[in-house]
Parts: sequence; C-alpha cells; structure tokens
Amino acid sequence: MIVAQALYMKKTNDKEEAPVNEEVDTVEENAVDADEVPEVIAELLEDEVHIPEIEVSDAEEEVVDPVEAELAVLKAERDALKDQALRARAEFDNYRKRMARETDRIRKTAAEGLIRDLLPTLDHLELALGHVEDKSDDFAQGVELIVKQFIDVLSDKGLEPIPAKGEPFDPNVHEALTHQPSEEYPADMVMEEFKRGYRLGEFTLRPSQVVVSSGPAEAAESQKEDAEVSASDTTD
Repeated sequence: MIVAQALYMKKTNDKEEAPVNEEVDTVEENAVDADEVPEVIAELLEDEVHIPEIEVSDAEEEVVDPVEAELAVLKAERDALKDQALRARAEFDNYRKRMARETDRIRKTAAEGLIRDLLPTLDHLELALGHVEDKSDDFAQGVELIVKQFIDVLSDKGLEPIPAKGEPFDPNVHEALTHQPSEEYPADMVMEEFKRGYRLGEFTLRPSQVVVSSGPAEAAESQKEDAEVSASDTTD
C-alpha cells in the first residue's frame, strides 16, 4: 500500500506542469501496475539524498588524550629531577675537592708550628758540625748521622731547603743582609748564605739570610757614584 502511494505521488509530481483544474477520469490512470513497481523503486533510490553538513568547532576537534597529558606531566617531572641530580652531583664534587684542600692545608699547618720550633735545633747541630775539624772522629760522625736523620724526618713532612748560594736573588725566598762587591759572582747573585731557608710545600716557612753580590768592585763603585749623582739631582 505504501509503495502504491509513493508511485502515485511520483506520477502526480511529473504532471505539475499540467493545469491544476484538469479532471482525472478514472483512478486506473493513476494506478501503477505491479510490473512497474521495481522500476519505480529503483528510480526513487537513485535520487540524491542531501544530508546537511554539521560544522564542528576547533574546541570540539582538539580532544586531549588523558594518557598523553599524564605522560607529558611525568616527562616534565623527570627532567626536573634529572636537573636536580646533576646539580647535587656537581655540588658534591666541589665540596669533596674543597674538603681535600682544607684537609691538606690543616695537615701542613699543624706540622708548620712543630717544624718551625725544630729549625733552630737543626741550625745548631749543623753549626756544630761546621766547626769540627776532624770529620773522621766518631763523635762528629754520630752528630752528622743525627742531623741526617733529622732532615729526613722533616723532609717526609714536606720540608725543603731553599737554594741560595749561586742563585739569583729572589726577595720572595731570600733575605738580603748586605751587598758586597765580588769578582766571582755577578751583580744580584747570592754569594754567601748565613742561615738556610726552608719552604713547606709552596709556603716559605723561613727565608734564607744571604749576602748579595753587587758585582765587580769597579762596577760597584760606578753604580754607587751614579746613585749619589741621581740623589743629588733629585734634591736640587
């Protein structure tokens, strides 16, 4: 029944150009044969069905995946923890190096006072050996052995003698007691050592007390005259 009504409406639409007031003689003219039904249905199916498009906003299109959002948060936390770990490791390395330097300094400083107090005793022993005429004497050899053992023990603690005689004068490690002319040593060279100096590591524990050469006598006298002339010119 429904198919017959549809066929009837189709034929009615095909006759829209005809006059509206035209009378229909019989119902059979608008009737549809049973053989024509499949063809009419096929024509109805071939007609295009227009479906209105629905616009979707950008907010509806950008749907955030909760898994991806949680993953992004975890990655940010991981990067922050990694940065903190690197900073902590660097700070610990700096702390370890600083403590090693401080420990070494304390060890050297602790030995410094004791070694400084022992140096006069070492000076007296070396001075006594210097006045011994017979080095083959048993007593002299015994004192010399004690001095050697004394120096070895202090050397193990980092004590080193400062080179002086024959070296260029260095005010950082040498203390000039006087200047003397010398034909053997050029000017500003250490020609004699009165008291040996020592360093403890890089620290000068005691400077060497020395006599510095002013060069040959003629050159020394010329330098002295030049110095006097320069001083008088400055006074004038």
